[in-house]
Amino acid sequence: MKRNILVESKLKSPPTWGRFRGGLICMFMFLSLSLYSHAQTTIKQDPTISQMVSEVSAKNIEVNIRKLVSFKTRHTLSDTTSKTEGSGAARNWIKATYEEYAKAVGGRMVVQFDTFTQPKGERIDKPVKLKNVLAILKGTDPNDNRVYIVSGHYDSRVNDVMNPNTVEPGANDDASGTAVSLELARVMASRKFPATIIFMSVVGEEQGLYGSTNVAKRAKAENWNVDAMLNNDIVGNTHGMETDLKDNRSVRVFSEGIPSTAANNDKQIAGLIALGGENDSPSRELARYVKETAERYVDQLDVKLIYRRDRYLRGGDHVPFLLNGFSAVRFTEMNEDFHRQHQDVRTENGIDYGDLPDFVDFNYVQKVARMNLSVLANLALAPAQPQNEHTVAFFV
Repeated sequence: MKRNILVESKLKSPPTWGRFRGGLICMFMFLSLSLYSHAQTTIKQDPTISQMVSEVSAKNIEVNIRKLVSFKTRHTLSDTTSKTEGSGAARNWIKATYEEYAKAVGGRMVVQFDTFTQPKGERIDKPVKLKNVLAILKGTDPNDNRVYIVSGHYDSRVNDVMNPNTVEPGANDDASGTAVSLELARVMASRKFPATIIFMSVVGEEQGLYGSTNVAKRAKAENWNVDAMLNNDIVGNTHGMETDLKDNRSVRVFSEGIPSTAANNDKQIAGLIALGGENDSPSRELARYVKETAERYVDQLDVKLIYRRDRYLRGGDHVPFLLNGFSAVRFTEMNEDFHRQHQDVRTENGIDYGDLPDFVDFNYVQKVARMNLSVLANLALAPAQPQNEHTVAFFV
């Protein structure tokens, strides 16, 4: 009886994303499959990355989430002239915070607005100038053009998606994701990586993924080599509304199977089906890499691989990157509480509604941020995947 057994080659450098997507793959003969099944593989943590992971602060995350909530509304169509309220004040504060981190490391990190005009549409009642915030930590290797992106969206909403003039705290959706991006920038800006890392806070997610769409189209037009995009959206709640249970260790990672770019390519889809490759998309392999890496560096973390592009009939800021051919995944808490999500702040029938910071588990957001950092650091420090790939196979 012949069995094809695949074992990946070992690298002295941090484990690279190429271990899943490509690289030199070896096939071994094993004398005893039963012995192999009981063996344990121990992969040591990189001490530099472990140190960075330990520096991620729940207190800083809480401060940033509460600051974002203090702008009262961050609705995409809210006021942009006030210095204390609305999306304009929020994006200016985000930019200034990134710039503070950049200044502390001698300006190696460049901060910029990504500005565009969104035409009138289904959830945009008039053309509006919108601004994403990007903090770009340029890679140190001039021959390495890889780009890694970590993102959260800073806009918020309540029941009426077109109402920009009420209290819309958005503490969990998605000040939590924005706080992850900010905290990672604080910790990682002082370090050097061969590849480029972009810490991003985008606008317009609730109105139609407009901010991330603009960045994804820009990345494609400017030939950015985006190797992975990590989207953090709703990553701060640990209480299950339906189960009344608290789960502060599980996080979902959503990844698509058939690549979005193959949707209108019958030949490509047929080829994937014929080869059994519908479960081997780049984004799905990225999700597996996230699980292996994050669970190695973050204590009491259980990464749940969800083999869907997103939740049922929902979407997030990773989707435009998928549609433009980049590898991307979405991180979301295990149990969403819909008393908090897209709700007017109120008490009704004894139930508190509204996305307020007091319902966010800041230690859990810290855990999610550490997960992001462990993955980003390993990817950005590792060598790029080999471009000319070969396979050697042995059979037993």
